[in-house]
Amino acid sequence: MKSERCHAAILIVLIGTATLSGCRTPDPAAELKPVLDRYIEIWNTGNLQGVEQILHPEFELRMTPEFEPETGIELLKESIAKYRTAYPDFHIDVDELFFAQDVAAARWTITATHSGPGWIPPTGKTVKVPGISIFHFEEGKLKDEWVAGNNGYWLDQIGFTLVPPSPQQ
Repeated sequence: MKSERCHAAILIVLIGTATLSGCRTPDPAAELKPVLDRYIEIWNTGNLQGVEQILHPEFELRMTPEFEPETGIELLKESIAKYRTAYPDFHIDVDELFFAQDVAAARWTITATHSGPGWIPPTGKTVKVPGISIFHFEEGKLKDEWVAGNNGYWLDQIGFTLVPPSPQQ
């Protein structure tokens, strides 16, 4: 009798454990973080090898101020090349990272020295600019990134000044 109760108790514990473990929501970071880590590594190194494996074919990069989409993997490759040409030491440090189902959000800081050719002649000045990105994933691949940063602060650090308009006469 004692043995039967012991077996019944063990069976109840096993069934309960199996039921509870089957109800756990999977951690979205387990699937999404490796993709996001590789994406950030691509920006930090300029090594585009394997980019197609982590990006959705219709990937969109949307940046402030207007968030107009740059659609496609080829346009992303061009953007990375432009930034890394003008700022060869371009580096993103992720300060905070949050995950939900098929979505991630990051608070980051970019540091870079404006030492290469680009939109304007190089100034040799270093920028340190914070920002936030929201990432959406589809079928385990990065579908889009929405980037919010302070472009005025960036330009100020490389020597631009804001000049108010002349009063109208």
